[in-house]
Amino acid sequence: MGRSPCRGRVLVPPRRLALGAAAALGAVALLPRAARAVTAPRIAHVMSFDSPWRWTDGQLEGFRAGLALPAADIRVFQLDVKHHVSEAAKAERGRLARQFVDQFAPDLLYASDDDAQQLVTRHYLGTRLPVVFSGVNREPAAHGFEGAPNVTGVLEREHVAETLRLLAELVPQLRRVMVLSDGGSYWDAVIGRVHEGAARVAGLAPVQVRRVQSLADYQLAVRQAPEAADALLHLGILTLADATGRTVPYPAVQRWVVEHSRLPDASFWIDRIFHGTLASVTVSELEQGRAAGRLARAILVDGTAPSALPLRATSKGQPAISLRRAQALGLTVRSTQLLQSEIVRRYEWESR
Repeated sequence: MGRSPCRGRVLVPPRRLALGAAAALGAVALLPRAARAVTAPRIAHVMSFDSPWRWTDGQLEGFRAGLALPAADIRVFQLDVKHHVSEAAKAERGRLARQFVDQFAPDLLYASDDDAQQLVTRHYLGTRLPVVFSGVNREPAAHGFEGAPNVTGVLEREHVAETLRLLAELVPQLRRVMVLSDGGSYWDAVIGRVHEGAARVAGLAPVQVRRVQSLADYQLAVRQAPEAADALLHLGILTLADATGRTVPYPAVQRWVVEHSRLPDASFWIDRIFHGTLASVTVSELEQGRAAGRLARAILVDGTAPSALPLRATSKGQPAISLRRAQALGLTVRSTQLLQSEIVRRYEWESR
């Protein structure tokens, strides 16, 4: 992954970041002349979560590939919101991240996932600093992106109908699906899209939704689910706290579900399959990053204004099935599904 991720430590002597009112300067003026032909740009990458993690690392890997500038100086700040959960802790991480950006004085800011937009990107809207984002679940207006001349990026849009159809292929007579999630605000938009996607799947009743804050409440919801649902759809499991108030790592949450639930389940991300969720048509973290990297290249190399690069969602999804979980649930995976899907043959904790 290149350089070690930065957790707030300043890596270079401070240089003043040139800021200005971009709206008054016009779109072309957003890009300094030096940035238009740069082959070794300075790029600050602020990730919402932490590393190592397949989702964040895959976005950065894809970004490097899409950027295709091997000499680029990319330095990373991890907001690590999985472990800094309170609003006060997040605000402090955001302050440190912005300090990191200002002192590094990059040619471009690359920010991944929603928390980075709220804590960092919104402070640079309308400035001379070009910003590219990826992994954003919420609508652009929620982050103030509409009309911002220096921002473009890649929206994360879940493959809802495709995932539920795959689940229905594995689970005969699937009708009732329950969505389980923590209370993170960015899940609101995802849940809305789940309702819309589920409505396109024949035979499904309207999805049920349970939002919880603690691990105990999540466990209770899982235990009670068989009374009302044929399958579970797991969303937010990143900020569930135990009785001491400590955030429980999401792999531990998933392992508990595997060990205590007999309901088939699904989610939208490949790492969930490795930790025991049955099925997904996954959002590709590599495709998210590649698309963002191509946008950054258009800005830095071609001199394209961010406002001229439309916001888009990646469309490529990959079916994935946990064969280990299917066997534990007594489900048959057909040969066509084996051939068309990424097959995970053991739980992550069994491979250690």
